[in-house]
Amino acid sequence: MAHVNDARYYYSIRLLITHPSMPVEEITAALGMEPSRAWNAGERHFTKNAMWGYSSWTEGKRLFFEEIHDVMEWLEEQHEFVSRLRSSGGDFQVIAQLPGDINIGSVLSLETMAIAVKLGVRIGVEVFPNLPRKV
Repeated sequence: MAHVNDARYYYSIRLLITHPSMPVEEITAALGMEPSRAWNAGERHFTKNAMWGYSSWTEGKRLFFEEIHDVMEWLEEQHEFVSRLRSSGGDFQVIAQLPGDINIGSVLSLETMAIAVKLGVRIGVEVFPNLPRKV
């Protein structure tokens, strides 16, 4: 599929992990990357779960599901950790965060869906009417 490169397009891909007890430090060490936002179980009044989130930023590309595919392939390499986290009550989500002020679209491939099902990772889309561009 041809890649469209156009400065109008921008989006964020968010990896969101929640767990009833696993420390943020353990998730960080297992994935080998620092979260954009995180807290441990019991630290927030609105949730009992730990939350670990990382958001990437992409400009000049329209096909956001291609980037989600890349994330899913990377998570497939981390399958032992993904399995351990999920079997102990955790949840993985990969979310496309899209601007609501432009027409942007992509198609989720069967291959990406198969990896997601195999790992037990949910894929989401969230639209923000005023998603600010990174400067």
